[in-house]
Amino acid sequence: EDRSTCSLSLGWTVLWCIVAVLACPFTQRPWSSGIMPIFVLYAKAEMEGIAKFWVPDDTVWTFDVKQGASSEERKGVEIDPNEFNEVPNTKNTTANFMLKFEGDKQFSYLKVLRGEELPKKLELRPQTADDAEMVPIFACECRGMEPVRWHPLGPYCVDAVGGTHYDEVGFKDGDDWADYEEKSGEALMLNKTIPHEFRLFKAK
Repeated sequence: EDRSTCSLSLGWTVLWCIVAVLACPFTQRPWSSGIMPIFVLYAKAEMEGIAKFWVPDDTVWTFDVKQGASSEERKGVEIDPNEFNEVPNTKNTTANFMLKFEGDKQFSYLKVLRGEELPKKLELRPQTADDAEMVPIFACECRGMEPVRWHPLGPYCVDAVGGTHYDEVGFKDGDDWADYEEKSGEALMLNKTIPHEFRLFKAK
């Protein structure tokens, strides 16, 4: 009888532990909650004679992406923020880019976040001449992949210190962008090599 009572007590203890873990509010499990990780691109361009630099909403981004569960990469993929495709085998899920890595049964995909789609505590903004650190310029949520490298090509926008606006700034010829602003008499330069990094967004 004592042995039976002990077994019953142990069984209830195990069951209680399982229920406690599943109900724990701080245990956010992606496989059950559907939460997708958000990656933010931080960058700081080297520039001269420029007051502000930013990426227009309709610019196509070129990234290297990595499979989430391994080191396999796809290089130079293009992400069009204005192009949406329905992800196969999902319920009305759309993405700006998707692919199927070797050995995977499901598609991995990426969705660009803008405006009201951004988390409340995340604000993307232009880089200004006063910025000493990298600034957040792009955000996306991913499933099964993550961006690891940005290839700046353009077109981008800059405002010169004298107020002149330029909206066809780019590096497709492989050179730094350069111009001259007559209004201020300043030589303008935007370096083609832009230091950057992707950071996983964590709401505080």
